[in-house]
Amino acid sequence: MAKHTKPISPRKVKAKNPPKQEVEAVAVVTGLETAWRKKLDGAIRRKFLLVESPKQTSPSRGVEIEQGYVVRERGQELRVRREGNRHYLSARDRSGPSVTGEEIPITKQQFEKLWPFTQGQRINRIRHVMTMDRFRMKIDEFTGEHAPLRLAEVFFPNPEVSKSFKKPDFLGEEVTRREEYQTAEMAIHGAPEPSGMCQLGILPYMFKDRKLHLLLVTSSSGNRWILPKGRQEPDMTPHEVAIMEAVEEAGVLGTLRQDLRTRCQMNDGRFLQLYAMKISKLLKSWPEMNVRRRRLFPLSDALEMLGDPGVAKAVRRLAVAINK
Repeated sequence: MAKHTKPISPRKVKAKNPPKQEVEAVAVVTGLETAWRKKLDGAIRRKFLLVESPKQTSPSRGVEIEQGYVVRERGQELRVRREGNRHYLSARDRSGPSVTGEEIPITKQQFEKLWPFTQGQRINRIRHVMTMDRFRMKIDEFTGEHAPLRLAEVFFPNPEVSKSFKKPDFLGEEVTRREEYQTAEMAIHGAPEPSGMCQLGILPYMFKDRKLHLLLVTSSSGNRWILPKGRQEPDMTPHEVAIMEAVEEAGVLGTLRQDLRTRCQMNDGRFLQLYAMKISKLLKSWPEMNVRRRRLFPLSDALEMLGDPGVAKAVRRLAVAINK
């Protein structure tokens, strides 16, 4: 992961030659998230790792945000959030082409009654709202188990302006399309691993005689049964990479279940983000057919064939969800 520095200083830094792209912090108020959502509705958002504090900031105070998920299943979320001294209950549906939802204020007492139901699915951060040139920007400094991750999100009025944006030095790798940097994903799975430390895999499945079967492929050496997987590719989302690996390594087409995914650590220390795919067609020829073999196994046999305990455990978790 990109190197993180000390938290943003609340003091203004004076410079003899201010940078061309100045950053000015604006006052943070409670109800920040709701106010911003209304004001920037329809804006283009791009998310970046923050590698260092902006060179020029003016006095501001961040707002502490606690967020937890009561329910998160099949693209639907029910979450509670404390933002300063205000509390909210939000429902979101990500299963369609666009995100829909509603947020309502709740009392502190209602928040405290719901909060225990979010155990194991929480995330804490301190948010700073800023203006960078003519663009709005928010910076999240994550605390607790997600520290020292820091993310910056920049808002643009239209795609043309977004495309012409020149990234300043304090912004690192862009992670806009990286699902593992979504708040809900981090609340459940923790902070993402450094670039190059995470692979993306596919769990192809189908039912035969009402029993779950999984498709495995052999490793490039031919001596192990594994799942199709590969590394993150530029300009591709993780699930697009997973679909590509399914075709290239296993010659399989199907429907990818974005709501059925999990992460685990493999024997070699790398992490695997695994997606489930319902098989619709097995191709007669595919790019790596001369390098790998493929075979459908009943669930119990597939678990025995997988030599990596972490991967087998992740497969077992997805199998339970598939069988529901």
